[in-house]
Amino acid sequence: MNNSVDFPISSSPLLLAMNSPVLHEFISYLAQKKGEREANPDAHLTIELNREFVQRVREAFRQDILDGERRLHLLTNTLAAIMLEGEFELHSNVIGFLPGEDNRQFLIRERINRDTLYSVTDIDLGNMMIDNFRYQKDRSWVPLQLAANFVEYIPLSRPITGVNRLTSRVKAEEELSNKVADEIFMLDELVARDKQLRQYSKFVKDIFGIKIVCEDDVTCLAVHETLKNLMVGDINHVMIKRLADSGLPIQEESGHPLLAFIETKDYLTCDPSKMKRTGWRAIKSVVEWNDCLIEIQIQPLGNYYLELDHMAGPSHRSFKFTRDTLRDEVAKRIPLYGLYRELLTMLFKESNVSFESNNVSVVIK
Repeated sequence: MNNSVDFPISSSPLLLAMNSPVLHEFISYLAQKKGEREANPDAHLTIELNREFVQRVREAFRQDILDGERRLHLLTNTLAAIMLEGEFELHSNVIGFLPGEDNRQFLIRERINRDTLYSVTDIDLGNMMIDNFRYQKDRSWVPLQLAANFVEYIPLSRPITGVNRLTSRVKAEEELSNKVADEIFMLDELVARDKQLRQYSKFVKDIFGIKIVCEDDVTCLAVHETLKNLMVGDINHVMIKRLADSGLPIQEESGHPLLAFIETKDYLTCDPSKMKRTGWRAIKSVVEWNDCLIEIQIQPLGNYYLELDHMAGPSHRSFKFTRDTLRDEVAKRIPLYGLYRELLTMLFKESNVSFESNNVSVVIK
């Protein structure tokens, strides 16, 4: 493979999580091939991949995503230790809908430990839980369908901060192969430039997220101010040791801000004309922590339960359908984007099959 063309690692939470040289080589190669097609759109394009290299890419991708999720969970643990003022339990939650026309919603909740949380990706954790169950339909046992999964940090006693719980999530339906193709083709920029595609821009989402659930609106505002003013010195010694043991030692001075705020959007106290039409309310910020971008939402408890009720409902599936429609529309205009989605899906599903599509050959040697 020729990796002479560098692919710029953007501020995407996905690509910030990719530290492996083999992944940078792979993405640079795909970006180079994309450049060849754009320079000569009528020529036949051949993408050659070695089987051994493909396996290395798979393993590196899994390890880097796991590392990105580990950073997410370490930050959530750090914030939970501060906000919940004591011990807390970890609960893995799976949300989906039962097979059938009525699409009845279900929630499966199971207590887990830290070792389990850090040993598998969030998607694998959700699938492992859901695979333990079957639903009887027409006298046959059928598998359940996953809509979303997340981890809750539940305090053992009621903290005086007014924080009810924290959650961390890596959206289960966000196919990682799609995200890589999105980044190579700079889908966010493409959508922003194109008037017809711009209607879909709000559906291009980030990967890693933390939610801090508070008793009321006043507490949400107070917690937001607390987050902005958190210093490295506010981390207790137990958490500092845990971060160090996980390979993320705190190197900054104790007076250094814990989080670097990139942007904040207020959907809690803003003008009614700027509120979400769905009724969703929160203060949403993007922060940088240990070279990883993470979205933090601070949400009142009542709105949290309202959102929970709809996570497997029609609005959630409509959201997914609209996002997938965007990708399909881009694939019609840029066939190579669609082929990359197909190629990456094949790679991450552990199959090695050569194929041809739209004057492009993918050869797995």
